[in-house]
Amino acid sequence: MGVAVRRTGKRIGSATSWDGVTRLAILAVCFGLGALGGFLFSALSGDSVELMDYLQQYFQSAGQGGGLEPSLAATVWDLVRWPLAAFLLGLVPLGAVGVPLLMGGRGFLLAFAAATFARLFHLPGVAAALAVFGVTLLVAVPVLFVVAADAFRQSLSRLPGAPSVPIHWTERIQALAPCAGLLVLAAALQQTVMPALFSAVCARLLNL
Repeated sequence: MGVAVRRTGKRIGSATSWDGVTRLAILAVCFGLGALGGFLFSALSGDSVELMDYLQQYFQSAGQGGGLEPSLAATVWDLVRWPLAAFLLGLVPLGAVGVPLLMGGRGFLLAFAAATFARLFHLPGVAAALAVFGVTLLVAVPVLFVVAADAFRQSLSRLPGAPSVPIHWTERIQALAPCAGLLVLAAALQQTVMPALFSAVCARLLNL
């Protein structure tokens, strides 16, 4: 029993001693594995006639200027929910497992959606995926990595037997404040630039 406790303590101590690069690498690997799973799952999925018909109708409507644009609230929620979930997981020891799983799930969903567009519509589908997910990939995902890395560090410090680390909320807020600014920028782009770009891509799709 005593040997098992000492081994468990050593594993916890090793995990809590990971530096920032190691923690970030772990999250990147989880995200990458999730993305790989999303690509493979999409490739192995059978072609759905209903899905293709639905997307074709949606692309046609968007190309003609009749696409349904998400509300500001929906856009903000779509961008904020993942960093918010990572931040909340960082408040509890469960985040030591939950944050990497969250990153894997995010990678899976993004890759699956993009790969499905590409599989069904080939090169035009790639263009549509970039128009839909471009802001997410360029802004929201990097923000998620920053928040998740901080949350992962916080959750590791809350594991039983881990060295007690005081929480400096002022420093954390200052460090994460640029992320909030980037999410505001992402929301603005999603509401202004991206709908026009998506409509242009869809109009091009109709001519192929």
